[in-house]
Amino acid sequence: MTALIAQAPAPVDGIGISAATVFYLTISFIFISAILTAVLTKWWRDKCLKFFHGYHVTLERLRGQTTWGALKVFSSGIEVMFDHPYIDRFGRLKRSTLHYQNDVDNSILSLLRYHDELAPEEQKRRARQVKRTFNPGPFRRLWRSIRNVVNTMRDAFNAAIGAVVGQYQRMNPASAVLSSQAGSVTQMGQTLLSRFANAYEPLLEQYMGQPVILDVLDPINPNNLAVEYTGYLADYTQQWIAIFNVEHKTEREIWIELPAQTVGEALPPLPPAPPPGAPSPVLPTPIKVDQGLAIRIDLNRFKIQNTMHQTVVVRRIEREGFKAVELGMTIPPSGTLELPARDVAGGRLFIEVIRCLDVVAPRKFATVRHAGEFVERKSFLTPMEFDQIPFIPTIMDAFQTRSKNKEEDIKGDVT
Repeated sequence: MTALIAQAPAPVDGIGISAATVFYLTISFIFISAILTAVLTKWWRDKCLKFFHGYHVTLERLRGQTTWGALKVFSSGIEVMFDHPYIDRFGRLKRSTLHYQNDVDNSILSLLRYHDELAPEEQKRRARQVKRTFNPGPFRRLWRSIRNVVNTMRDAFNAAIGAVVGQYQRMNPASAVLSSQAGSVTQMGQTLLSRFANAYEPLLEQYMGQPVILDVLDPINPNNLAVEYTGYLADYTQQWIAIFNVEHKTEREIWIELPAQTVGEALPPLPPAPPPGAPSPVLPTPIKVDQGLAIRIDLNRFKIQNTMHQTVVVRRIEREGFKAVELGMTIPPSGTLELPARDVAGGRLFIEVIRCLDVVAPRKFATVRHAGEFVERKSFLTPMEFDQIPFIPTIMDAFQTRSKNKEEDIKGDVT
């Protein structure tokens, strides 16, 4: 028994706990901070991308290639589940495509959602989402304001965390646990702040819920005129921006006859984007151009390029002797749709030219360049129905009249 006592670690100088206790507390703190950081990193997803999670979307890549299906959003990337698994020319079955974070950051040009191509349940969810986004209640507005303040003062909060940790160390120099983990405490606080804060930009914040025009780089020639999408600014983050349209309207409907050809020569790969000031690359001559759609064949696949300035939606393919197949995918301007030639040769594509849809695009390639017609915002009191309380409308009208008279007096003084 005496030998065991002699071998026990001695208490740390100035502290009433032993070195072994300090060691175990340090290990516990390391694990707790690591678990908390891992959970936050795992479950955190960009809120603009979350708008489209679980919806049928069309994904456009940097050179105009398109993929469509149900979108899954993860913290480390996204996955598009195809509507129907397909077999490629080598006989391999594919039912989804995965885009890791590096691909998401560097190769995705836009994500498009069209109301009529959603399942009935998805349409209901989208309607609720749009209503909640453009008519937030008082608590959602307050929460956004708090997060904006935190983001604006993030550097101050980070400095305050470091100052608190440093001051505690100076006041308690014998605290071995905090002394050994001061850096971890500061890092964990900064991680919590980065997840809690909201990306705040005054230039964009003033147009939340207002009509804007989003410019997205042209996939064929980024130096050319940008592709423009009109809509209402739904939200933005450091990496993404989202615009919604309450109603998705069709401008006109067209039919496209596909050639009966099923095999062709291999097309050369699309050349890289030209340098600034250079013209657009010359693409292979299409075998057919019909109502703004250029049709080419690459080995055993049709490539249908949208050469119009409007976005189109390919609704379905009809072939004589076969059941019509619903496609439901979007082709943005300069985008390309690929279809297996053996399944669509000689068929007819039913296409809608549309005016507006929902768009989520990376801010690396997309910019809000113009504002539309101003829409009057709802009062902060309206969602709480304070305007139904006696005398409240009278007081608000009197306040607005006074403000208006004051502005007129100022203008008169200046004149």
